[in-house]
Amino acid sequence: MKRNKLLFQASIIAIAVSAFTGFSVFNDGPGSNEITKSEILEHITYLASDELQGRFPGTEGDLLTQKYISEEFSKYKLKSAGDNGYVQPFDMYTHVQLSGNNTLSMNVNGNEAKYEVEKDFMPYGFSGSGNVSGDIVFVGYGISTPDGKYNDYTDKDGNPIDVSGKILLMMRYSPGGSDPHSNPFEQFESGRFKTMKAKEMNAAGVIFFNGPNTGDEDKLARMSFDNVLHDAGLPVINCKRDIAKKIFDANGLDMKAIQNEIDSLKSPNSMFLTNASAAMEIKVEPVKVTTDNILGFLEGTDPVLKNEVIVIGAHKDHLGHGLYGSLYSGSDKQVHNGADDNASGTSGMLEIAQKLSSDRKNLKRSYLFLAFGGEEAGLLGSAYFTKSAIFEGKNIVAMLNMDMIGRLADDKLIVYGTGSSPLWTKALDSLNSGYNFKLTFSEESSGRSDHASFYSKDVPVLHFFTGTHKDYHSPSDDVALINSEGAARVTSLVYDMAIAVDKLSAKPEFTKIVAQSNEGKSMGSVKVYVGTIPDYSYSGSGMKISGVKEGGPAEKGGLKAEDIIIKFGENEVKDIYGYMYAMSGYKPGDEVTVIVLRNSEEVPLNIILGSR
Repeated sequence: MKRNKLLFQASIIAIAVSAFTGFSVFNDGPGSNEITKSEILEHITYLASDELQGRFPGTEGDLLTQKYISEEFSKYKLKSAGDNGYVQPFDMYTHVQLSGNNTLSMNVNGNEAKYEVEKDFMPYGFSGSGNVSGDIVFVGYGISTPDGKYNDYTDKDGNPIDVSGKILLMMRYSPGGSDPHSNPFEQFESGRFKTMKAKEMNAAGVIFFNGPNTGDEDKLARMSFDNVLHDAGLPVINCKRDIAKKIFDANGLDMKAIQNEIDSLKSPNSMFLTNASAAMEIKVEPVKVTTDNILGFLEGTDPVLKNEVIVIGAHKDHLGHGLYGSLYSGSDKQVHNGADDNASGTSGMLEIAQKLSSDRKNLKRSYLFLAFGGEEAGLLGSAYFTKSAIFEGKNIVAMLNMDMIGRLADDKLIVYGTGSSPLWTKALDSLNSGYNFKLTFSEESSGRSDHASFYSKDVPVLHFFTGTHKDYHSPSDDVALINSEGAARVTSLVYDMAIAVDKLSAKPEFTKIVAQSNEGKSMGSVKVYVGTIPDYSYSGSGMKISGVKEGGPAEKGGLKAEDIIIKFGENEVKDIYGYMYAMSGYKPGDEVTVIVLRNSEEVPLNIILGSR
């Protein structure tokens, strides 16, 4: 057995070496079937142009992207493999918008003031809709830690405050400061988490504001969409600091002094604000659009092996004007062109499609070229594809993914998914002898990009990535910063990897990656680890999982792909945020009963939680 394994590994290395294409990257003739830096740059220049307005799903720029890629596939004489020609359409929610009346009024000492939406206040994207009113209670940062050591729902003497039916006024962030390495409250700063606690305490609504120590600028939070359809169940807004300050001033209170005391002592100082009430009518709604995946098929020539399919993939979408996912801190509207993320990977996919198509008579296996939509919103396009009849009808044996390959620096290339097949590492090392990349291998195959959707279906995957940078998810990710020669070299390596798989006598073996255990190590501030892989494309009630980490607590406890978690301990779970909120109440080593929906039946499972 050992001798056979060594012979198998030797054959892999020989195949990989024979696949190496040499220095085709430098063959820069126009219209060349080779992988060239000039064509890479030509593709990126168009895909990341202002004309496409950031390739946001459901927009004119998205349609132009679809048209461009489809026309390229047609030029390469690829067969259409979608539901409608090259196109596989699907629906997704992209953002939330104001709908109907959105009003806020405050009554302080008998004086009523009305405020204007978008100017004085803004609903959060996860806000519930409704018309509520009530007395105002200041609850500090709105944080209540599971260990009971800090609770903003008590006054400074530790007495509980009844907030039922009240409008809660709370500061954003936490008393822990801005350093995430020494902030014990970091995991509780989420507006979603704070609102869940307010809902649990039967509050009528929540008004966030920036405390005086937050900074000189009193910006309203953007009404961003967090890709979860379930709202908070009560109205939640962000108001200008001056509005909150008027209430404190009317009560003879120094807002800044109160925040300073809370921050320095790490001790709550919550209170009723007398003769102060608020009324708000909030209406927000999610926006559904149609976007797509684009599929081109190239059939192999071997009568048997042509039934095995190699996927070459990249996501085509980006952030548009930053309705979700943007790291831009400015308030003006700017196009996020996404030259590296992921016009670069899409361009690489197109170049490989062109080159393979020109040599189709020598290909044994078949190839499916996939440009995914909705990746930035949670791998929605690839998840839709892997659940579709098209996926079921293809015997996919490997998936090679490119996401952000346009900023190669110092020859550093990261390859994820090397643990998903025993052949990957040796084959890549062998192929790299012609490129001399400084390779970093990561066995991890879940998360990060569209390859994860295939890994969850037991497909061996590789994901190629030249690294993150300061322009990530920002308007500055533009064509001028692209290393086109580096992108062409990475693309050539991916091509060689595809040819290496094509020449195999047997399909690549799939292996599950075993989750590392932290048992026995210092827990410190380590968070709870369960080992579930969320299905971000699911929009129903509960948290659906697309899989579990091999050897992780979830797998050991019996959770499976397609399970829908509806209860975690004593907490109902309606979405991923409810799941995370429930987990925050436990520590590593705790045993918790999780109830899942499996084939429409409730199944209780016991899990011993690990550490992250």
